[in-house]
Amino acid sequence: MEEKLLLLIQVLICILVMVWFTIGFSLVYRKIRKSQLNRIEKTFSREIAKFLYPPNGEEYHYLNVQRALQAVGAKPSKRGNIQYLIDLMIRAQRSMLGTNYSKLRVLFGQIPPYGASLSKLDSRKWYIKARGIREIYEMEQVQHIKEITRERNNPNIFVRREAQIAMVVFLGWESLRFLPYLKRDMTLWQQIKIVEKLFALYPDAQIKYLKKTYGTQRPYAQELLMRIIRKFNLFTEVDYIIDFLDHESFDRRETAIYCLSSFQLTQEQLQEVKNKFFKIPNTEQQVQLLQYVARISPEPDLEFCNQVLQSGNDILELSAAEVLWKSGHEELVREFYYSQYTLKEVI
Repeated sequence: MEEKLLLLIQVLICILVMVWFTIGFSLVYRKIRKSQLNRIEKTFSREIAKFLYPPNGEEYHYLNVQRALQAVGAKPSKRGNIQYLIDLMIRAQRSMLGTNYSKLRVLFGQIPPYGASLSKLDSRKWYIKARGIREIYEMEQVQHIKEITRERNNPNIFVRREAQIAMVVFLGWESLRFLPYLKRDMTLWQQIKIVEKLFALYPDAQIKYLKKTYGTQRPYAQELLMRIIRKFNLFTEVDYIIDFLDHESFDRRETAIYCLSSFQLTQEQLQEVKNKFFKIPNTEQQVQLLQYVARISPEPDLEFCNQVLQSGNDILELSAAEVLWKSGHEELVREFYYSQYTLKEVI
């Protein structure tokens, strides 16, 4: 028994020594690693400053930047260091504007790390491939657009989302021409990301590219186009949205109502909306449209409201009565409901 206890104590001591050794090794490694990363960051900052603002007014060649970074360990053979350098490059690119932004864009296309980002596209792991695409488009390395375009229909949703965003970054409004050729559905989140990225980078609308895609029958493409029209406030293209108000798809109608709600319409367009109102098979959507029509109309259309009151749908009747009541036509509402009571008594 004593021998077993002694053996157990020895084992526990060995485990404790190993734990302390591991902790000590980890602390030393982290200290060395942090020191190395700090050297890379300081060297990067110093070399970028020299490249943007050459000492003595002489051109500072990109090879000098490359050699300095390699000297502190930013070599293709050390992936961790290269990834840290890429992160530094992305942060620097985001903080620059104007001429300096253009200079960095050229420089970053010439120094080694971009081989690392591009090589990630060959990975079988979706998260590595998606990260590689993001690194490339965040620093606008348009020379890799061909490789990224091949991933626009990738089976993995995250990879193809990054590829589609990259196409918007590189091609702007011209990227819309690829919409009809996307083979997989685009989620609402993807649509929002693309619209926001397009608005941030290319705020001047190029309607000619928008019009070229109007013939697409892809559901996600139709919804995306409506969201673009809304985001860029393209009043001249509102008719495209109106056409979907009575579409057979619930989602298409929902998107159309949402996007239309930010516009003021002409009398002709407003009449077209009213004509489509009774073709909508969903009561909730009809109520949304009725409230929108009431909001943008200076005076309620009594004939239209009366048609809604006579629709036989209790919810629509109540909504139309509310519109009339708030606009000062209380007597019409009373007459309608009194007539309903009278009719019930006769029956």
